[in-house]
Amino acid sequence: MPQHPRTGPRICVYHPTIGPRLRASLAARHPDLPVELVTDVDSDPPDGDSIEVLVANTFPAGLLGRCRRLRWLHLTGTGTDHVPAGAPSPTLQVSSSARVPATAVAEFAWMGLLALAKDAVRLVDQHRRQQWRLPDALLVTGSRMVLVGLGRIGTEIATRAPAFGVSVTAVTRTPRSCPGTDQVLPLHQIADAADGADHLVIAMPHTPQTRHLVNGTVLDRLPAHASVINVGRAQVLDTAGLVSRLRAGRLRAALLDVHDSEPLAARSELWSVPNLWITPHGAYRFPQEEERIADVLLDNLDDFLAGRPLRDRVDVVGAASSDQARRPAAAVPGR
Repeated sequence: MPQHPRTGPRICVYHPTIGPRLRASLAARHPDLPVELVTDVDSDPPDGDSIEVLVANTFPAGLLGRCRRLRWLHLTGTGTDHVPAGAPSPTLQVSSSARVPATAVAEFAWMGLLALAKDAVRLVDQHRRQQWRLPDALLVTGSRMVLVGLGRIGTEIATRAPAFGVSVTAVTRTPRSCPGTDQVLPLHQIADAADGADHLVIAMPHTPQTRHLVNGTVLDRLPAHASVINVGRAQVLDTAGLVSRLRAGRLRAALLDVHDSEPLAARSELWSVPNLWITPHGAYRFPQEEERIADVLLDNLDDFLAGRPLRDRVDVVGAASSDQARRPAAAVPGR
C-alpha cells in the first residue's frame, strides 16, 4: 500500500461498497489528510496498529482492540450493537450516521402499514394471476399504533401519524413527549400498550434489555386484525412466536425488513409463511444516501480535528452476544 505523508491522523475507510465515495469526499475537503481505502472487510486492514480514525460498518471480532492507536470510529450505518464485539477501548469515541436513514425508514414503515391494511400484497399477487377479487381492506383512519422505540426513526414515524388519522402509543426506554404520540409508556408496559392495538411497529435497537421485547405475551394482546412491522432489529421480536400466530390466523399480517440471518436463506421457512411479507433490509435506501453519509462523516471529522465533541457521538452499551461477533454487512441497518 502506498505511503502517505503524515499531515494528520491516519484515516482508514473500511467498507466493501461505498468506501470510494467516502474517500473521495474526504480528499476533496481535506486533501492533506492521509486516507486509505480497504474494501476487504473479512480481514484486518493493513498496519492496523497505526490507524487513528476508522470509518466502517462491520468488522471482524476484536478488530477495534487490535487497532491500539484508534481514537475515533465512525459508523456508516445506524446500529451500534455489534461494536462491543470489536473489543473497543473504553476511551474510543464512536459516532454514527443514524440521522441519514431516519426519514427513509419512517416512510418505509408507513408504506408497510398502509399496504398491509389495504391488502396490497394480495392485490399485487392477484394482478399477476389476472384475478379479479376485492381486497380485504381496513380503514386506517381512527386506528391505533403501538410504536416500539422513539429514537430518530421512531420519532419520524410518530410525527407522520396525524396525517393518517392514527393515534400512537409509544413504548420507549426513556419516556418523553414527542409530536404525533398520544401516550408514551416505559418498556415494562408494552403488553398493556399492545392490548387492542391495530398496528405494532418496531423501530428499536437491540440490546440485552430489548431482546424479544415483543414476545408471545405481547403478540397475544393484539387483536386478530392487527399487523406487525419490524424496521428496527430482528432480535427485538420473537420471530418464531410471530410465525406461529400468523400460521394460526391469530394475526392479520406482518412485514419484516430485518432478519436474524441476512441475506435470508432460500430454505428459510419465512418465505412461505402466510401473510408474511419479507423485504431485504432495504428500508434505508434512497438515491442521495451515500452523499448524506459522506456529509455526516465530514461534519464529525471537522469536530474531531477541532477537538470538539462529535455531533453524532453515540454511547455503545451492552455486551456483544455470540451472533454479533461477526455480522454480515447486510445485518446492520443502513450502510
